[in-house]
Amino acid sequence: MAQTQVPDHTLDQALTAVVSPDKYFLQDARSKSELARTLTHFDALGRGVAASFNARGVEGGGWTHTMTPAYWGNVTVRHRDGMHFAFLHHGRSRKGAAGRRLTVETGYPHGYSGWRADPITVSMDRDPDAIAADVLRRLMPAYQDTLREGLEAAGRQEAERRARAGLNNLIEQLVPGLHGIGGLDPRSVPDRDTSFWSGRDHVPDGQVALPVGGRVTLKHDASEVEVKLTNVPPELALNLLDYLRRYGVVADRAHPVGSPGRVIAGELEPREPTHEGARPEARLLLTGA
Repeated sequence: MAQTQVPDHTLDQALTAVVSPDKYFLQDARSKSELARTLTHFDALGRGVAASFNARGVEGGGWTHTMTPAYWGNVTVRHRDGMHFAFLHHGRSRKGAAGRRLTVETGYPHGYSGWRADPITVSMDRDPDAIAADVLRRLMPAYQDTLREGLEAAGRQEAERRARAGLNNLIEQLVPGLHGIGGLDPRSVPDRDTSFWSGRDHVPDGQVALPVGGRVTLKHDASEVEVKLTNVPPELALNLLDYLRRYGVVADRAHPVGSPGRVIAGELEPREPTHEGARPEARLLLTGA
């Protein structure tokens, strides 16, 4: 029995929805009738579901569809703000109606590891408007609840990323010759967690030699910094330790970036006794607000 040939204009329309196909996939799409039928079927399904969502005013409209260059059939219906549903054909080896069902999965921000809405299955042969109604009834409520948590987590991660980038920028201004793991240019990863600089004996071309090597590691939200120095001459080490003493280590005080505390020489701070019967003590407070 002859296979139905897909009209060129229908296939051309379907291929406009495929994201970054290579030349071999495009050749197969035009030479293999089964792939052409798969692409046009999922293109029509995606266009129809997106149109149904827009007609119903779901999330204010703005739904479109795309396909990845795969041979087994897939389509993603995506909202302009990032919400999306992926329709995936996992059952090609199954017989009958079971082999014509699609798994519908929800999409979340990259890196989200919390609870997700459970996927559902739908028949790929139903009318797209009926599929859209099924998705809205069976999947959308749980998706909206869990997506809210995912977006909040993504917002926190973005704020932390920006904080790291800002602090890294300040560090780069103070420490020439900074690089990432493996000599990576820090400008290519501005929100990195860890930076290195080399001593005089290990200086990449174009970087500035420093008297010591070291590593700076930021906490994920840039609220704390770990600094490790290597090959530090004793005189420099003493100067660094004295600087830290004068700027708050003894008094257990921290100061915002760019706002060092002023020195208040001679101010005393009471300290609780370390054991019963010991006299109360006072320690010298060398920093002030």
